[in-house]
Amino acid sequence: MRTLSARILLGFAALTVTFGVITATVVFNMSQVEDQVTLIGKGYVPLALASKDLARRQDDLRNYLEERLLDESNAQVARLALRNSRANRDRALQTLRRILDTVEQLVEVDPKQFAVTRPKIETLEAAVAALDASYAQVNASIMIGKPETWDTAQQGAFDTLQKLRAEERKLMQKANGLSEQLDRNVSQTTHTLEQNEHTLRLRTIYLGLAAVLLGLCITIWVVITLRPLSRLRDAARRIASGDYASRIPEKGPAEVADLAREFNSMGRAVEERERERVRAERLAAVGKMAAMITHEVRNPLSSIGLNTELLEEELGAVPNAEEARSLCRSIHREVDRLTVITEEYLAFARLPKPKLAAEPINAMVSALAAFVREDLAARQVVLTTELSSEELVGQIDAGQIRQCLINLVRNAADAVAVKGKGWVILRTRPDGDRVIIEVEDSGVGIPSDVLPRLFDPFFSTKDGGNGLGLALTQQIVRDHGGDVEVASTVGRGTTFTVRVPAQRSGA
Repeated sequence: MRTLSARILLGFAALTVTFGVITATVVFNMSQVEDQVTLIGKGYVPLALASKDLARRQDDLRNYLEERLLDESNAQVARLALRNSRANRDRALQTLRRILDTVEQLVEVDPKQFAVTRPKIETLEAAVAALDASYAQVNASIMIGKPETWDTAQQGAFDTLQKLRAEERKLMQKANGLSEQLDRNVSQTTHTLEQNEHTLRLRTIYLGLAAVLLGLCITIWVVITLRPLSRLRDAARRIASGDYASRIPEKGPAEVADLAREFNSMGRAVEERERERVRAERLAAVGKMAAMITHEVRNPLSSIGLNTELLEEELGAVPNAEEARSLCRSIHREVDRLTVITEEYLAFARLPKPKLAAEPINAMVSALAAFVREDLAARQVVLTTELSSEELVGQIDAGQIRQCLINLVRNAADAVAVKGKGWVILRTRPDGDRVIIEVEDSGVGIPSDVLPRLFDPFFSTKDGGNGLGLALTQQIVRDHGGDVEVASTVGRGTTFTVRVPAQRSGA
């Protein structure tokens, strides 16, 4: 659930499941309603109509037996009428049974649905079949005329007729009971159908409202989830307007958090690139100014130095001119100092491109340490080396890198000398396709507010410093395709780390 896609997918999956449940519920309820409609339309209604027809036919048969049979004047007519009345009643009973069987095949009926109807029909069928022998006896001896004219067979048939009348009255009651029961079933099922339809309507409304509310909640959730994207958009606009320091919180779904991190990295890269561009432009401007100033100042300084030497020689023959000669020497020293400064400016302005070649790093560092060790020892600074056990070969301009290291070592010695005494370590080690040279000291350290400006031209923390040494060092290392880093703790010391390209394999 940390990813944006998973959250959105979960939301739409919940919405899909909700609509699926709603659809399944509606379909299920509609199928129940459809079964009830089928049961009423093809079951109870036809059964009720058929039962009413059966009751009517049964009533006709009973009425003929009780009121009309004995009034017939012709035995043949009486037999025909009796047979037709029975046949109509039997067909109505068969129709009722056929409708019941058909309904049970058309509709998946609960066995309890016809638990009363089927036994009543079966009872009627059994009772009707039981009267066949009695009807056969009556048909054989139709009673015509007055009872005193009846023979023995007709008298027996009359007794049977009396029994038939009683049985047919019972069947009439049963047929009427079946008809009433089926009428009640129609009414009850219709009422149940109305209730189910009402329930279905309410469920559909409630489920629809629930789905709408869920959809709104998911929409709001997605909007809240996507809100960090608007922060990205606003931050992009701020960067586009020049606010390169703009950053956004790296939180939210995984994709948004990753995008925020990448965006912040891009912002830092753009800010660094812009800073480097400004610095490069500043260095170019400083270089041009330095070259122009050096060009204008170096020749006059040479003339001043030469004339001062000549003046000092002239004053050598003049008695009581020691003070004048001392002033000339002071002027000459200042001219020499200014000459050194102008040479540094000129070197900065005319820094040549490095001539890269394979150079053994350990040998270069050892030679450098031997060259400056005595000078540092005179200032109570102990210089040691910690060289890598591997033979490190860098793709460098040895002269320029040596100049950088000398500058870093002398700066380290100055920082140690402020404390009175201490140590400086020159260290080498491999780092993949780079060679690392570290200059570590136990000096006074550099305040954290000074570190960002340490490599700016003309920025210096030393009295009398021109602020070009570290700027020149950084420029040389970058021209080699390397970089310089500094880490410092006030009161404990500073470490400068120089990374330069190592010689490529097979080169």
